[in-house]
Amino acid sequence: MPAFIDSSTFLRYDELNRTDTKYHVNKEARIMWDAIVIGAGISGCSVARELARYKLKVLVLEKGHDLCAGTTRGNSATVHAGYDPDPGSNKAIYNVRGSRMYEDLCKELDVPYMRNGMIVFATDEEQLKEVERLHNVGNQNGVRTEICDRKRILEIEPDMGEGVIGGLWIPDSGMVCPYNLVFAMAENAARNGVEFKTGCAATEVKRGDDCWIVSTPDGDEETRYVFNAAGTWADKFNNMVSKDTFKIIPREGQHLILDRDLIKYTKTTICQTPELLPTGGHTKGMGLMPSVDGTIILGCNADDVEDPDFSDNTKEGIDKIVNYFEEKWHFLPISKHVPKFPRDAVITAYGGSRAHPDRDDFILGEPEDAPNFINLAGIESPGVTAAPAIAIDMVKILVDREHPEINTDYKPGRVIKKAFRTMTPDERRAAIAEDPDYAKIVCRCEQVTEAEIRDAIRRPVGARSIGAIKMRLRAGMGRCQGGFCSPRVLEILCEELGKTPLEITQSGGHSNILVGKACVENGGND
Repeated sequence: MPAFIDSSTFLRYDELNRTDTKYHVNKEARIMWDAIVIGAGISGCSVARELARYKLKVLVLEKGHDLCAGTTRGNSATVHAGYDPDPGSNKAIYNVRGSRMYEDLCKELDVPYMRNGMIVFATDEEQLKEVERLHNVGNQNGVRTEICDRKRILEIEPDMGEGVIGGLWIPDSGMVCPYNLVFAMAENAARNGVEFKTGCAATEVKRGDDCWIVSTPDGDEETRYVFNAAGTWADKFNNMVSKDTFKIIPREGQHLILDRDLIKYTKTTICQTPELLPTGGHTKGMGLMPSVDGTIILGCNADDVEDPDFSDNTKEGIDKIVNYFEEKWHFLPISKHVPKFPRDAVITAYGGSRAHPDRDDFILGEPEDAPNFINLAGIESPGVTAAPAIAIDMVKILVDREHPEINTDYKPGRVIKKAFRTMTPDERRAAIAEDPDYAKIVCRCEQVTEAEIRDAIRRPVGARSIGAIKMRLRAGMGRCQGGFCSPRVLEILCEELGKTPLEITQSGGHSNILVGKACVENGGND
């Protein structure tokens, strides 16, 4: 059974007549999964990876066309140190614990990670009081923080603008590419037997006889445990099975991306004290984040929306970010070299909805009236940081109860080559000698080769759309936003998947790139 299952070609276990499991499977008796994970974002894939350490039959259901299609793909990529969550809350406990895991986690999965630190700057005495409060909260959470005067700020960021009189230095804040991490986690889980089914939404969860029944468009699946990592939809599934209900409020957050030419002017993540920001206290506020990929991320706004799947950019959201940075630009180190906010350096915008819970904290574990149904809900900021630590404790609920056999064949990490754009000249020559397709640059902006694109399609839980290639490799994320490389990416997808150009989509569903032939040969009229 392949680790990646396209919804259009999914084979049910009862069609396989398998006998290599403690649950006898034949035409008359279908498989009972040990665990079904609903959602393949950072929370779901963290759980899948932890479950893979045991000899369990695990299925991950994702309604999006690809992994990381919801909340995870729309965040700021910040690995928060944990200086600001309320002490004693789930958010604080798992933020700090997860942050301390990141260096080793990313090393094992071969994912770029940068501990660049964060400056929360102040421009008046009231903001300095907020700096002191955050410092005290950080200390209670066990996070290293330092109250800085202007002299100390300039030691960290020499070009910090006039008007910054002090701030808070959080040295353990970092940056990661969240979707790169999710793909790596999924590949590791798939490598160890976890099965993924994308383009297949869980529609209902209900009790069966000694199991849970998870309904999908392809039929019902039976499982002993459900891990509810459904992001902005997590409340719907919990409220189907438990009287202990809660509500998820989708909260839109948009970001702008600045051209990589500006990355040389800053090294730390920088934001202002939160109270005076236009986000109304919903987030840590507007920030400037140098990405691990060499661009700069600006954002985000925080506006409540009705649609849990809302991920569009809005003029209002973009204007809020632009107006804020036009006003505050002179405080930032870049302003010494680029005096005014560089509108022409904005290459794209992206957004997504966060899962803000009405309880204002992560909602974790089993409801009392729904045993074996495990919530990972309300995982908003700092969810990317906290998810790997949360997954360990949530999977422990199953392990402590069922005592599954350890997977002694578990393979850590994943096998992947360095990105061509990061290779040394000698490494590039060696890669080309091994595979001549490394010499064929498809995306000139991001230096992505044909060899890398083909590999991304062939990998476990591989790419099936132009957007999926973009997320995995950055092909199309550069200055031209895919204007030159997209046609060739489409051709390679056709070649690898055996599809026609009319079947290839931007992001699954009905997002077809081409919808018909513009002309036919021999003067036809069709």
